[in-house]
Amino acid sequence: MANTTELLSFVQEKVLEMEKEADQEGLSSDPQLCNDLELCDEALALLDEVIMCTFQQSVYYLTKTLYSTLPALLDSNPFTAGAELPGPGAELEAMPPGLRPTLGVFQAALELTSQCELHPDLVSQTFGYLFFFSNASLLNSLMERGQGRPFYQWSRAVQIRTNLDLVLDWLQGAGLGDIATEFFRKLSIAVNLLCVPRTSLLKASWSSLRTDYPTLTPAQLHHLLSHYQLGPGRGPPPAWDPPPAERDAVDTGDIFESFSSHPPLILPLGSSRLRLTGPVTDDALHRELRRLRRLLWDLEQQELPANHRHGPPVASTP
Repeated sequence: MANTTELLSFVQEKVLEMEKEADQEGLSSDPQLCNDLELCDEALALLDEVIMCTFQQSVYYLTKTLYSTLPALLDSNPFTAGAELPGPGAELEAMPPGLRPTLGVFQAALELTSQCELHPDLVSQTFGYLFFFSNASLLNSLMERGQGRPFYQWSRAVQIRTNLDLVLDWLQGAGLGDIATEFFRKLSIAVNLLCVPRTSLLKASWSSLRTDYPTLTPAQLHHLLSHYQLGPGRGPPPAWDPPPAERDAVDTGDIFESFSSHPPLILPLGSSRLRLTGPVTDDALHRELRRLRRLLWDLEQQELPANHRHGPPVASTP
C-alpha cells in the first residue's frame, strides 16, 4: 500500500507535466500523446485498485484481531487491588492487563505504518477506520449487555469510563488523540450517561437527557434508560418516557451501530516523497529485484514442458 501510493503520486505528477507541456506546445490533440495519456489513466486506475484492496485487507485483519480483544474494555476492572492507574504517556507494559491486547494491536499497526513509511493521510485514515470499528463494536456490545442481565449501573460505568480514558490517554501519547476522540465520541457519551449518579439521573427528564446526549438516537437513549439498574423492584420513572412525537423513533429505531457507515477512503494527491527518476544506488534493492526476477522465472518454468525449459536468467550488473 505504501509503495503503490508513492507510485500513484509519481504518475499523477508526470501526467500533469505531460498535459501542461502539451498545452504549451499545442500538441493536446496529438494521437500519440492521447494514446500515452490513455495508458496513464489505465495505470492510475490500476494503482487505485491496488491501494483500495491492500487497505481493505489490512483493516480486515486488524479489526479481526480487535474483535477478540475489545470486550475487555467493558469487562475488566482497572481498579485492581494495589494497582496504581498509569498516567498519560505510560508504556504499554504499565497499562492494566485488560487493555494491553487492544493497545498492542494499535501499537503494532502504528509501528508498521512507520516502518513502511505509509503516507500520513493513509495512516490517519487507517486508524480512523480502526477507531470507527472499535467504537461501533464496543457500543453494540454495551447495548447488547443491557438486554440479558443487570449491567447498566454506576459502578460498572465508572470502570468502563476509566478504561476508555486510559485508552484515549495512551493514544494521545502515541499522536492519535484527535482521531481517537472523534471516532470514540458516541461510546464516550453513552458511558457518560451511565456514569451519572443515580440520584441525579432520577431528577432528569426525557427532554433534558435528549438535549444533554444528542449523539444517542432516541432508541439508544430509551434502551439505556429502560434497562438502568435503579434497585430491586424499581422501574424507570415516568419522566424518562419519550413523548408521543418520538415514540415511533423509539419503537422502530435500531439500537446498534452500522459497520457499513465507515468513512470512505480518500487517496492522497501528489506530494510524492520518493525521487523515482533518480539513479538507484542501493545494492539491497538490486538484490531484491534479482530475487524477484528469479522467482518469476521459476514460476514461468513450472508451467512449461520439460523440453522447453532453459537456464535461469543472467543477472545484470547494476
